[in-house]
Amino acid sequence: MAFANFPFDPAAARRFQWPFAGLLVAAGLLQLALFAYATAPGLAGTGDSRHYLHAAHTLRETGRLLNLDGTPYRYWPPLFPLLLSAVGSLAGARLLHGACLLGSLLLWSWMGRQLLPARRALVLPLLLALSTPWLLVSKFVWAESVFLLLFAAYATAQWQWLRTGQWQWWGVLTVAGALLPLQRTLGLFLLAGVGAWLLVSGWSRLSARGWGMFFFHLLMSGTGGVLWQWYALLVAGPSRYHPSRGWSQLLSSAADYGFVLGRWLLPLPVSGRIMLPDLIWAISLFGLGWLIWPRHMTTTTKTAAATEQAATPAAALLRSSNLLFRPQLDIDFSRQLMLKILWSAGAALILLVAGLTVFSQSAAGIHDAERYASVLFAPFVLLVLAAWPARAPRWLGVGLVAVLLLGAAVRVGHVAQELRRVPPLPAGSFAGPGPYEQGVGAAGE
Repeated sequence: MAFANFPFDPAAARRFQWPFAGLLVAAGLLQLALFAYATAPGLAGTGDSRHYLHAAHTLRETGRLLNLDGTPYRYWPPLFPLLLSAVGSLAGARLLHGACLLGSLLLWSWMGRQLLPARRALVLPLLLALSTPWLLVSKFVWAESVFLLLFAAYATAQWQWLRTGQWQWWGVLTVAGALLPLQRTLGLFLLAGVGAWLLVSGWSRLSARGWGMFFFHLLMSGTGGVLWQWYALLVAGPSRYHPSRGWSQLLSSAADYGFVLGRWLLPLPVSGRIMLPDLIWAISLFGLGWLIWPRHMTTTTKTAAATEQAATPAAALLRSSNLLFRPQLDIDFSRQLMLKILWSAGAALILLVAGLTVFSQSAAGIHDAERYASVLFAPFVLLVLAAWPARAPRWLGVGLVAVLLLGAAVRVGHVAQELRRVPPLPAGSFAGPGPYEQGVGAAGE
C-alpha cells in the first residue's frame, strides 16, 4: 500500500494523531517564518491595491466607499476595503494577512484529517506551508488572503453540516458562503460549483429537509454577491466588460491555468509556458482534472466495523438524527461527496474565470492565473493526495512526496527572496498608493 488503506481507517487516525499535531505545529511556524521574511520590508501594492486602500480611506473619512476619481467604488466587492478600514494601517493589514494564512493552514489540515488516510494527511500541512501561491498573494494588499480563509471556513462548515445536519453548522456555512462573493467575485463561481455538483450527485440521496436547507443556503449565500454585481454594473458606473475576444482568448486562458496547476506539481520554469502551444497546456488542464477526480470508494466490511466500534454513543445518536440524507446513506458517502464538491467548485472557478477573460481586461496571463487560482491550492493538493492509488508501491509514494516537498521548498524559498525585494508601500500611503509595475496580478486599470 502506498500510504494507508483508503477509505478512512479510525485506528490509523488515532495512531498518527500526535505525529500529525507535531507536523501541524512545525508547518504553522514554517509558514509564518516565510511570511515574516517575505513581508519584513512591508506589504507591496499594485493598481488593485491602490483602489482598495483609497476606498478604505474614504470610508474612514467620509463614510462612503469611493474610487480615485470620486465615483462610487464598484470594481471589486466591498468586504476587503471594509476590513482595511477596520485595521486602519498597513501594519494591521499585514497582521490580517498572516492570521488568514495560519487560519487557512489549520482548517485545511483539519479537513485533510477528515478526508484522507492518516499517512497522507501528514503530508498536507507541510505542502500548505510551502505554498507559493499563498505566499505570493499575502505579500500584496490584495483580497486573496481573507478569501483563502473564508473558503477554508466554508469547506469546513460544509463538511460538518453534511456529517451532522445541525442547524448551527448550516448557519456558519451560510454566513461564510454569503461573505465569499462579497470578498471576491470568484466566490459566486465557487458557490456555483458547489451547487452544481450537489444537484448532480446528491439529489437522490438528499432528503426533503436536506434539499430545503441546501436551496435556502445557496439563496442566502449568493444574494449579496448578485446584488453587488447589479449595483456595480448598472448603478455605480458603466460596465468594464467589452465585446468577445473569441475562442483564441478562451484557449489561451485555459492554457494559463493548465500551466499553473502543472507548476504546482512539477518544477516548471516560467518560460515553460511558451515552450508548448496553448492547446497542449489546455489539454493538460483537463487531464489533471480527470486524474484528480475522486473515484468511487467502497468500504470493506472490516473497515466499516472498525468505524462503527470507534463511534461513541453520542456520535451514533447524532448520525441517527441526521435527516439530510435518506436512510440508504453508506459510511463513505459524505466523504466522497465532499471531495467531489471541492473538485466541482475548483472546476467551476477555473472554467468561469477563463470564460470571463474573453469579455474583460483582467484575469489573463500566468501571473493573474496563479493569483486567481490561489484559493484552489489547498483543495487541489488534497485531491491529488486523495487520488493517489492505494495499491501503488509504498516506496514510490514516499519518493514522489519527497520530490514534491523538495520542489515546493526550493520554489517558495526563491519566491520569498524575490518578494522581499519588491518595493514596499510607504507607511503613510494608506490613502491610496501609486501603481507599481511589478508584473504580478491584475492592475485593474
